[in-house]
Amino acid sequence: MLRNRFQATLLSLLEKHFGKQKFRALKNLIYKSSSNGFYVHAPKVKARDIKSTVKYVIRYSGKPAMAQSRILNYDGEYLTFWYNRHEDNQRVEETIHAYEFIKRLIIHIYDRYFNVVRYYGLYAKKHKHSDKFNFMLKPHVSQFRKQLKNWRCRIELSFHHDPLVCSCGHTFHFDYLVQKEYNTC
Repeated sequence: MLRNRFQATLLSLLEKHFGKQKFRALKNLIYKSSSNGFYVHAPKVKARDIKSTVKYVIRYSGKPAMAQSRILNYDGEYLTFWYNRHEDNQRVEETIHAYEFIKRLIIHIYDRYFNVVRYYGLYAKKHKHSDKFNFMLKPHVSQFRKQLKNWRCRIELSFHHDPLVCSCGHTFHFDYLVQKEYNTC
């Protein structure tokens, strides 16, 4: 039912967009060749309640089209990647031209000004109770999060180099900032 409903809805929207005269012949041809409807990947989710279903949908909508770790090889022209086929859950490796790969990926790019819920609830950037959640964290996790607010720690974690340690081994200390005044007259 979902396949047929999706096919009918999509073709009706396309017909409305392109006009009945331009699209009607192609629409009839598609209905003849796709009698079972369009393929829809909608796995059965064992959801006990609405909350878990909403969590699943939000998690799925926030993911990129393909993880970089699935790319196995790129020789400058052809790209080899893998995916799990939905029909039988088998791993499939495929080698295609880079332009074909890009063509497959760009269909997943949202339209301009299209809003997507990426983080919701506790995962949102600012939550009204976010300050209280620090008490729920384990002490070492809370300490690590506090350290990440320090610019020196972030640079050291990223580049494996302390920006305030000189090559001779001495540590720089910030004393004052000199700001030049400019005449605007």
